[in-house]
Amino acid sequence: MSNSTEAVVQLTAEGARPLEKAYNLAEWEAATTGTEEANQRQQQAQSAYMRFWSDPTIYHQAKDLLAMQPPRDRLLARQLRLVYLTAAKNQQDEESIEHITHLEAEVRGQYYNFRGRVDGRSLSDNELVSILKTSRDSGEVRAAWEASKLVGGPVAAQIRKLAHLRNAAARRQGFRDHFQRSLTLDEIDENRLMELFARLEAETRPSFTRLKAEIDRDRAAWFGTEPAALMPWHYPDRFFQEAPPLGGVDMDALFAEFDPTELALRTYDGLGLEVRDILARSDLYARPGKNQHAFSIHIDREGDVRTLNNLERDLHWNGTLHHELGHAVYDKYLDPRLPWLLRMPSHTLTTEAIAILMGGVIYQRDWLTSVLGLSGAQADRAARSADRRARAGGLIFTRWCLVMTLFEKALYDNPDADLDNLWWDLVERYQQLRRPAGRKAPDWAAKYHIALAPVYYQNYELGHLVTEQLAHYLQKQVGGLTGRKQAGKWLKERIFLPGARQDWEAHVASATGEPLNPAYFARAHA
Repeated sequence: MSNSTEAVVQLTAEGARPLEKAYNLAEWEAATTGTEEANQRQQQAQSAYMRFWSDPTIYHQAKDLLAMQPPRDRLLARQLRLVYLTAAKNQQDEESIEHITHLEAEVRGQYYNFRGRVDGRSLSDNELVSILKTSRDSGEVRAAWEASKLVGGPVAAQIRKLAHLRNAAARRQGFRDHFQRSLTLDEIDENRLMELFARLEAETRPSFTRLKAEIDRDRAAWFGTEPAALMPWHYPDRFFQEAPPLGGVDMDALFAEFDPTELALRTYDGLGLEVRDILARSDLYARPGKNQHAFSIHIDREGDVRTLNNLERDLHWNGTLHHELGHAVYDKYLDPRLPWLLRMPSHTLTTEAIAILMGGVIYQRDWLTSVLGLSGAQADRAARSADRRARAGGLIFTRWCLVMTLFEKALYDNPDADLDNLWWDLVERYQQLRRPAGRKAPDWAAKYHIALAPVYYQNYELGHLVTEQLAHYLQKQVGGLTGRKQAGKWLKERIFLPGARQDWEAHVASATGEPLNPAYFARAHA
């Protein structure tokens, strides 16, 4: 391989392109079928992809070229930077690659095929959540909550092993651990992130404490008990990462008569963003063996964009579909003239920002009236309730992100620590949930992201901050989002089309006219 920047970039892109597509196709097959054969094919495709990027020649050539005079061509310089970052993330020996991908395949199979058991019945995640949302029986919700955590037991030891393997690779490159390496190679400064999160924790604590007291009064009344008696299973979400019903309006009931795909089409049509082709390629409904979560995937960076969902006619899955289509339209409307290496979002957190923006539109009065079709007093009550729930959701999710991020920091600091108690220490401190007496179980391992999307959750929180900044700008420039084709045009031109031309901080600043400013989030959730 030539040492010229153009040659390194071109040959690397040519080599990576078919391997990435094969890996994405294998991931899609494994997620939609859950078969052992498909899971093994994903492992093989992942190994091939990682093996390519682990080539030390690619890594050292990119590193050496970056240390020299950077190319005057900004697109070429950015491509070289991305080659270096991707290669740096994958610098592992053959044995480590095989070990990691094998362990991840085992864990993935456990998650995909897990079904909790309650009273001898095997229940999907949707069914367990339904019990938590609708039952008034403390014994029944406890059984459902405990069943949802059972997947943690079989995978906890494997997650610790993965943490050790990831740490070993990071330390060979001179990093403290995998947490530090992940942030650094994701162009996120760890010290600044921790300072920002400490600021968010302090600024949201009073509002969250008031909100939590309000929620506890509602939940206690729902179960006919006292707030002091509430336990984690008395909240509708298994991890208390989403807001429970607030304001006396059954939001799920508002969605019960509507096909989520039809509502999503109305939303995106109103913005002038076409999603019919995306939905046609997507896998939308639950079935045995299928991944019970949701995601969007761009198979080839050439427009084959798909989403995986497990739709129900309720608030959660309508929000989730809007969210995943937010990721999808970002990918769809990337400038096809960009070099392949730049044909992706500026950063994970910027695509999360768009997904969060779109997932949150269903809480807005404009959307409830123009898309869902509410009117009069019903629209007024629903809008007030939705606004309260949206504001509460931001606070609740921020506290949950603190738990996840700080837990992962500790996990990679010492994978052999008492993680079971550490988890509940963080949950008690930041989410203000009571630890079940005498509970000793790896409840942390029931969270899929810790095993298979490690050191990712900070992107959600940063995405929330960017979302509020974008929402402020759109309100100021075009009057909002719902039904405004000018908003869709702005998103295409300022957010989607540029792709990965710039790092995320420069991209946010160029799109909105100012650097990331957490004040917008603080004001929106005061």
